[in-house]
Amino acid sequence: MKFKPSSAAETFIEDVYHRVGARTKAVLGRSALFLALGEGVPASFKPVDSQGKDLDDETVIGEELQDTVRAALNHRAGKALDEAGYRIAFRQHFEYGCKRLKEIWDESGSDQTRFVTSLLRIAGDDLATAVGFAPRVQPLPVVEKEVTLKVLNDAPEWSVNGPGTNNGLLVISGQPGSGKTQLALDLLAQLAGHGVRFVFFDMKGELEDDPNNPQQRQTRSRFLEETGARYVRLIHECLPINPLIRHPSPTENAQIAYEIANLIRCFAPQLGAKQERNISDCYQRLDEPDFTSLATELENSGAAGVDLAIIQKIERFNLFASAQTAIPPERWLETSLVIDFKGFHSDSETKSLAAALILNFLIKKLGQQLAVKNDIQPLKMVLFVDEAHLLLPKEHKAGLLNQLARQGRSWGFPVWLASQDADKFLTQGTNETNFAQLAECGVHFSPQTLSAAEQRNVLGSVISQKFKKAEAALCQRGKLQTTGLARQFWKDGGKQA
Repeated sequence: MKFKPSSAAETFIEDVYHRVGARTKAVLGRSALFLALGEGVPASFKPVDSQGKDLDDETVIGEELQDTVRAALNHRAGKALDEAGYRIAFRQHFEYGCKRLKEIWDESGSDQTRFVTSLLRIAGDDLATAVGFAPRVQPLPVVEKEVTLKVLNDAPEWSVNGPGTNNGLLVISGQPGSGKTQLALDLLAQLAGHGVRFVFFDMKGELEDDPNNPQQRQTRSRFLEETGARYVRLIHECLPINPLIRHPSPTENAQIAYEIANLIRCFAPQLGAKQERNISDCYQRLDEPDFTSLATELENSGAAGVDLAIIQKIERFNLFASAQTAIPPERWLETSLVIDFKGFHSDSETKSLAAALILNFLIKKLGQQLAVKNDIQPLKMVLFVDEAHLLLPKEHKAGLLNQLARQGRSWGFPVWLASQDADKFLTQGTNETNFAQLAECGVHFSPQTLSAAEQRNVLGSVISQKFKKAEAALCQRGKLQTTGLARQFWKDGGKQA
């Protein structure tokens, strides 16, 4: 059954549905109908006009609810409605419900949390969930105490967020077998002991479940048990988030589309400016952008080159949830996460792009300033990117990590970076950054791989001694502090005692 909504109802739904947490426009329309059915429509109420685009009752309520809604409308009318009566009653309840939702939205000051809280108070959690609103999402817990970590066995503890700290940035470098990974795991375990969650971008599969490596499996099991982290191996499993964001403002949505298209081009050097623009244009035409709908829109636009191929690859790898099934980042990050990228094998471009999309999603969704309290910067979580050189080698790729390195701490999620070679922390171009000099704390296991000039640039000094396994140089803000044995998870287990 088709009906024409008023222009006011159509505009309200179009402008507000994303801002109030509705998965689709139909969810907001269904909520309006159910709210009116619950409250009743005043006899004096009349829709203002019929100037909106055609709608179908099945689009609003779904096939499975049609009999229920018809029965409810019959009950409200006090008789069995014929088709014409049903159409009139359906539209009347839909319009009145939209009017009531707009009143609630205005009363809430256009604030999503207040709006949903008011709606839940009226309708109850069960009904709101049934019509398609996501259940109330609790904000990420914040740790407001100072967090200090043991880095070298015989060195003072490092304060991640205490008085005098600037960014909470940590960099770790070391050749394979030097002790870099064991230090990384121990620091993450120490974090968990302070109640701080983390997202570990495990680019090499350090925590994969390898049946041919009993010692590694034992370390893996111990680490996941101690930290409570969830393990996800990409390509084998899908992340329950959708990194393609839509903003209700056309101008801001256009900016997001350009940023996403440019991000994709950064990690696909064969992508040209024309193809980047086509991705952005297709993105902006989507009501609910995700990789499936973006691939379809690109095909419809006539794309047949690398722009379509890249989007289709991400879709076919099933890396992310759809717009309809995606969950909020707060729910996704209820526990610490280990995201294993080893399934990409030698496909470094797609691996890097996937990591960049996740980081960009977190910046856009969670990048809000947290006020310093008693000289302590509150912490939500730490983002730890292994093999960070995959995101750093060229200036146009440094933007995300550069932004996180400088602002992540104030948002409550400082970034930590690890790479085999310390000189990889130096980037060039418009985003030129020396991450080793910028870092609050740097741990370098293999200074012998650097020339004397590079050591001065990265470590602040030249080290002539030859390091044994697990020995490292500890730097603070680009200046060498001391050398010694670094923490190792296999023997220290994240315990600071």
